[in-house]
Amino acid sequence: MKPIPLIAGLVLALSALPVSVNAQTRSDKNVAGSYGQATIDLKVCNRSGRDATVAVSYVQPGESQFINRGWYDVANGACRDLVTTGNANFYFYADATDGSGRSWQGSHTLCVEYPGPYTFYSTGASECDYGQDVRNFTAFHADEAGAWTWTLNP
Repeated sequence: MKPIPLIAGLVLALSALPVSVNAQTRSDKNVAGSYGQATIDLKVCNRSGRDATVAVSYVQPGESQFINRGWYDVANGACRDLVTTGNANFYFYADATDGSGRSWQGSHTLCVEYPGPYTFYSTGASECDYGQDVRNFTAFHADEAGAWTWTLNP
């Protein structure tokens, strides 16, 4: 098992972003869809100049626990619909696939699996399971239901 580093005193520059380090939090705010609650359709557009692969952590409609999924390939210049969530808080991470080492990350530690694909529920544990690696996801918050797009820039 690999320990996840603890980050104390995390302060996010944007007040709209959720502040949590080792455990995701479900927003009390409902954001309406066929699931009986308001939903957000998460999408990624890649304007980075390189192909990328994306991981996401979110709450599925009708559930309360965060699920982690990866990897979704997104070619340079393309957009890809990923998942639908009923929670205003969600997390993304991306790696370039060209060997450059470029990644799009934040400071919210979560576990991923390489090479993938992978799907598992977050447990809130401070360590990743065997075969998993720690990555720093970017935390996002949607203010309303509907489509929400993360754009990968250079």
